[in-house]
Amino acid sequence: MPGTWLARIGGRLLHADTFALMLSPAIADLQFETSSPGFARPNHYCAVLRAFAGALWFDIAADLLTLSSDLPTIVVLTAVQASYYAFMLVLLSGFGAGRLSTLNVDGDLITRAIFYVLAIGIACIFISSVCFWPPRRTADAEPD
Repeated sequence: MPGTWLARIGGRLLHADTFALMLSPAIADLQFETSSPGFARPNHYCAVLRAFAGALWFDIAADLLTLSSDLPTIVVLTAVQASYYAFMLVLLSGFGAGRLSTLNVDGDLITRAIFYVLAIGIACIFISSVCFWPPRRTADAEPD
């Protein structure tokens, strides 16, 4: 049946209510229009993919709004994590605090330092957002 693979993907990526209200009707339309003899045309799948993109955007925006109330805590925890990894990088690199103060600063060293700081920062932001992403909404969690 056309659209079953889209239903499986949507069921895993979208919240249950968003899937039921936005993507499921588009898949039902696809299946109804292709039930007559013939094949599904690309414009049928384009409509379902547009509904899927809109539902995904709706879920991400709702999750980001939920995260905005916890933003100060996430920023502090990300900064603590980034400083920990930066300290460990300096410690394991063999520089140490005394050697860093006597180090000659050149363009290559600054470029590498900026790269390491950005890499550590991006990794810590990714890890913090994975750990603190809001839980999925379910129909059971809503109050009666």
